[in-house]
Amino acid sequence: MKTIIIGGSTTGMGVAAKLKRLDEKHEIIVIQDKEYVSLGACGIPYYVGRNFDNPETLIARKVENFEETGIRVLTKKSAHKIDFKNKVINFEDENISYDNLVIAVGAKPITPPIKNIDANNIFTVNSKEDAIVIINAITDQSKVLVIGSGLIGLEMVENIKHATKANIAIIEKADRVLKNLFDEEFSKLVEEEIKNKNIDLYKENEIVEFIKDANNNVCGAKTIKSEIINCDIVILSIGVLPNTKFLKNTELELENNGAIKINEYCETNIPNVYAGGDCCSSLSYLYKNNRTFYLATVANKQAKIIANNINKTKTSKFVGALGTTIIRFFDLELARSGENKMFIETNKIETKEILIKDKDHTNYVKDQTDLWLKIIMDIETKEIINVQMIGKNKSVLRIYGLVGIIWARTKVDEALEQIDLPYSPPFSRTTDIIHIALSKLI
Repeated sequence: MKTIIIGGSTTGMGVAAKLKRLDEKHEIIVIQDKEYVSLGACGIPYYVGRNFDNPETLIARKVENFEETGIRVLTKKSAHKIDFKNKVINFEDENISYDNLVIAVGAKPITPPIKNIDANNIFTVNSKEDAIVIINAITDQSKVLVIGSGLIGLEMVENIKHATKANIAIIEKADRVLKNLFDEEFSKLVEEEIKNKNIDLYKENEIVEFIKDANNNVCGAKTIKSEIINCDIVILSIGVLPNTKFLKNTELELENNGAIKINEYCETNIPNVYAGGDCCSSLSYLYKNNRTFYLATVANKQAKIIANNINKTKTSKFVGALGTTIIRFFDLELARSGENKMFIETNKIETKEILIKDKDHTNYVKDQTDLWLKIIMDIETKEIINVQMIGKNKSVLRIYGLVGIIWARTKVDEALEQIDLPYSPPFSRTTDIIHIALSKLI
């Protein structure tokens, strides 16, 4: 049995490793467009922030480690065409056949069609190479413009600020930061933190042209409002899209955004062709709608499911994801899980929501801080469908317990209000913020 895997990141190498453990005789070939595999891309901002010095730390496992187990890894190769009918992949003027195919090509950064975007020192945040050129380019004298205020954009801002004295500005097309993940109350607190750190924030604005000097280096950016932002480094963090351009106009079914459609077994519409990770449209846990999550946690789980289903000794299903996310932004920490407001409003789900501001622990233990919690409940089912938190000093780790409540589809009632949470003065108050919020929802 031969399985070909296109893509050598979280899902691809996860499938390869698991499948080899299940059957050491299984022939596995990975096609990877980089010279390395298993990149921990989430660590790139923290490398730029000089939390560690060696970029190789971003690599979870080297090619030779996989090859020692009998997995063949073809690096610096790209699949150009797939003949699904005859089970043949074409790459670099070579054809290779397969019994099972796994597509795990991930996502690629969005590069908007802005004039002069080909100027020097305009970077994406996606690869080990990106990490190296960014850290080498930024100095204490740099003027950095970060385009986009999502998770990656804010992580880059925080880490550049920690590591250098560079001047930083953020430009955001929406009317507030983190709009797709958090509600307005939380965005406002983050924007206050941005202001406190002397970072310029341009909202409801876009770049229409980059200005470059005689050496093709970026030296400024012109906005849609005709403002000029001086910058010599630009970080593009607008978002990502499934890296599936080579699959268009094939028999493979894709979503409008290019994501591969898969079922609960991570199977595509073509027999013996599986897909997982950022290149796919995956099941949402609560309402069983399909969406693309772009989360390493989802990619990891789907790798295990794909390997089990190819091996056929155990049938595994992907039951869905909540889009659970956590981020640190300077002194603030934010966490969220569940469907966002856009989905709730679009689907006309009748809800009850409560926003609580309280303290993270008792007042007689030092470093007491504010903690905010929002819970949104589906009125019809009495189930929690969204939680959001913001606080400091790891207080938002309460999200783990709330995710468990959502996952178990626990009804919000008097019994849940009495949930037996731990108490100790350095960690919480006798009536925790979770208790308070639940009592307001009943």
